[in-house]
Amino acid sequence: MGYFLALTAVFFWSFNIIIASYFATSLQPFEIAFGRWFIAAFILVPIAWKGLRDNFRLLFKNAWLVITLALTGIVWDNTLIYYAGHTASAVNMGLLDVTGPIFLVIMSRMFFKTPIEGRQIVGLAAAIFGVLVIILHGDLTQLKNFRFVSGDGIMLINTFCFAVYSLLQAKRPPQINQATMLAATVIAGLIIIYPFMMTTVGVDGLKRLRPIDFGVFVYLGIFNSVISYLAWNSALNKIGSVKTGVIYYLLPIFSGAEAYFILHEKIYASQIWGGLLIILGIALTSLPAKKQKNPA
Repeated sequence: MGYFLALTAVFFWSFNIIIASYFATSLQPFEIAFGRWFIAAFILVPIAWKGLRDNFRLLFKNAWLVITLALTGIVWDNTLIYYAGHTASAVNMGLLDVTGPIFLVIMSRMFFKTPIEGRQIVGLAAAIFGVLVIILHGDLTQLKNFRFVSGDGIMLINTFCFAVYSLLQAKRPPQINQATMLAATVIAGLIIIYPFMMTTVGVDGLKRLRPIDFGVFVYLGIFNSVISYLAWNSALNKIGSVKTGVIYYLLPIFSGAEAYFILHEKIYASQIWGGLLIILGIALTSLPAKKQKNPA
């Protein structure tokens, strides 16, 4: 079940690339962030109202956790991608996106002493290599053309925020369920995002919103926010950070398939070979280790 939940989150997140490309010039980053999370709050708060009410004091006691989750998972994660795209190339962003699960695995080991087997390290490396093969179309010599720009730094901050948000899920008090914690996090995030949105967009900018823009907010709010975040957080709780993190590397496979069916783009051999490497990496990371036979 944990793997299915992680797959669900990554599947919906994979549509971000298409959405970001289409609305990059018509919507501001904080405008998208506020719109999607406002819709998410509209759905989550009624569902989690009893949990919010009954656990108000506990949530207030853990305000540091709620605010940190809001900053890393609601305010900065994904929002920074749109700013990174102003100066960073799509290839650079794709290359740096692989650092998110790496940060997660390293910090899990550092702070929570999460055991990492050699087989899992090999699997993680295979998955990363598969992503590179897909992004670089099989030509790894393109790595020498990498030039660090300001957008790349923003992208690294984004992936680090993703890792911190995922890591801190382990700090959620057991009395607070996933929906209640996400609802509290979203409320805090909206309070933080609002002044940034009004500064960058303003009332006049909001008046120019089109019906299709509201449609995007609804889609992102339901699928990329409520469903995906609940699924991802639950997966972290069920199968751990290492196994959940490596599932994230399926994102370019989903994106490639969506580009083929929706945008009618070609599928290249590099995408197939890269996808096979990612699947191999997930298998190595996820399959249980062989039990050693007791000596006779």
